[in-house]
Amino acid sequence: MSKRTLALVFILAILAILSAIYGERAFRSVLFLSELLNFEKPGWLKKTSSSPVVREVSWKGPAGPMKADLYLPHAEGKRGGILLNHGVIDTGKDDPRLKRFASVLCRAGFAVFVPDLKGMRSFRVAPSDVEEIEAAFSHLLSRQEVRPDSCGLFGFSYGAGPTIIAACRPEIREKVRFVVSFGGYYDLKNVLSFIATGHFEFQGHRYFRKPQEYGKWVFLANNLDWVESAEDRAVLRKILKVKLRDEHAPIDSFLSRLGGEGRNVLNLLSHADPSRTESFIQKLPPAIRSSLSALSVAPVLKDLRARLILAHGEDDDLIPFTETLRLAQAAPHPGKACMKILKTFSHIDPEEKPLTWKNLFSFYLPEGWKLFFLAFHLLAYR
Repeated sequence: MSKRTLALVFILAILAILSAIYGERAFRSVLFLSELLNFEKPGWLKKTSSSPVVREVSWKGPAGPMKADLYLPHAEGKRGGILLNHGVIDTGKDDPRLKRFASVLCRAGFAVFVPDLKGMRSFRVAPSDVEEIEAAFSHLLSRQEVRPDSCGLFGFSYGAGPTIIAACRPEIREKVRFVVSFGGYYDLKNVLSFIATGHFEFQGHRYFRKPQEYGKWVFLANNLDWVESAEDRAVLRKILKVKLRDEHAPIDSFLSRLGGEGRNVLNLLSHADPSRTESFIQKLPPAIRSSLSALSVAPVLKDLRARLILAHGEDDDLIPFTETLRLAQAAPHPGKACMKILKTFSHIDPEEKPLTWKNLFSFYLPEGWKLFFLAFHLLAYR
């Protein structure tokens, strides 16, 4: 038996003891985690459950027809439902990692609804995405396969913001039982400051981490159409094309061709002093500032009625973990919020440490408990 397998058996044995104490939901949480964290071969959940039934469904959305994949367990009966937001990724609902995650959630007992969000598939996050998520959730509630009193939403990374905002909308907020945010954000201004400078803070504690260059260029791609100067827009589009191909490529030859508006956008994305972020934001075109405000969770979180289940990787270099600390701090009903900051994840992808007995007790067991805690709360709604 390999050291990795031995450690996994040891951890899951401890979690099995918790199952004996806390009952069937805890046992299902153990099965869920055994499947979720076992990428190389089937986990216990897959060995003890049937493959989901996947159906493509469609409905009329706010801007035309929408479609989604609906994952259903084989067993008869209505299920708790999860709307799973695929986030900012060009493969959308068809991303292999997302399809695997949806299948694991389904095997755990949920009806999983994965809408195709065209804006996010094209790396565009806009207020219209919130409307599409809201419409998709309303459609999920109307499905005969789900229990409408046990439905919620799950968002990753930049997709978590619009997901939470949709859950705060008056049309659905009383019907949303839970919202999961993994690697999400509270205020996009904080995120912009981080992706430019690498600095972030929370309650007087200051941190620095080298951010992904990718985040800067995704922001530019998302807002390029709002740049008012046609000349600057054309030059920025060329810079974007170069940087998305090679983030280290020089762009000096383009800078002299930019006007004031274009230079300010680049300054916002490349300045080093977080105290200057706000001044650069105030010089942005009004449409970009309006979008930043509309996509920030901070102004609307007070309207949330659902339980918040929050997780974030401590070493996240795209959105700092302090944004999830802010979400938890600002939750309107602290008793309905649960949060864990994870050492086992960077952004939304799991990480590993060398498997030693020291790491087993100082890393894997504490992190396993955090994941168990999150799974246990989520599976209350299956």
